[in-house]
Amino acid sequence: MEFDVSTMKTHLRYALLISLITPRPIAFISTLSDKGIPNAAPFSFFNLMGNDPPIVAIGIGKDETRKDDLKDSGLNIQNTKEFVINIVNERILEQVNMTSIDFPPEVDESEIAGLTKLPSIKVKPPRIAESPANLECRLASTVEIGNTRIVLGEIVYLHIKKEFLYQENQIAHTGLLSPVGRMHKNGVYTRTTDLFNLPRISFKEWKEKDKSSKNV
Repeated sequence: MEFDVSTMKTHLRYALLISLITPRPIAFISTLSDKGIPNAAPFSFFNLMGNDPPIVAIGIGKDETRKDDLKDSGLNIQNTKEFVINIVNERILEQVNMTSIDFPPEVDESEIAGLTKLPSIKVKPPRIAESPANLECRLASTVEIGNTRIVLGEIVYLHIKKEFLYQENQIAHTGLLSPVGRMHKNGVYTRTTDLFNLPRISFKEWKEKDKSSKNV
């Protein structure tokens, strides 16, 4: 089948695309309002977009019932230019899911979910202690196309618990980290425990392999 996505009804297009583009990592974002009120919420339109500088992209949808048509996280980032992405694993998934409830702006979702806030180093919004890793970010740019709003943030500081880090080469032990991803519909997640290796080869290696196959 083929689809002209430009003419599809919004909810049908959304259901099709999120069932196709999976799994999606989850950004559990903590922010502060311009009045200093903490906010925490998860977003699955999220990924790492570059390394030099390190850039993350988060799709934070609009909400016509809120100020400036923005969700609390989007409004706070717009006003303060800072946020923290807290990595989500299985241990905290239920608590993170609780923060997705549409609480009013004056409610601190992390408190209701029983999560612990810790001070960050380079930004004002707190980080979540129960998360295995935290990325402190500053707003780099915002892209708005129609009703799509994409926040680009530069990672300026990183926290990771020692038990999730290979000390010899300073990379995360993904197996122990146990991050989770969003799948094809609300309430459906995936684990990252079924891993396999598929090495990338150089052009030189490919040519040698191709030459060998032709000589058989």
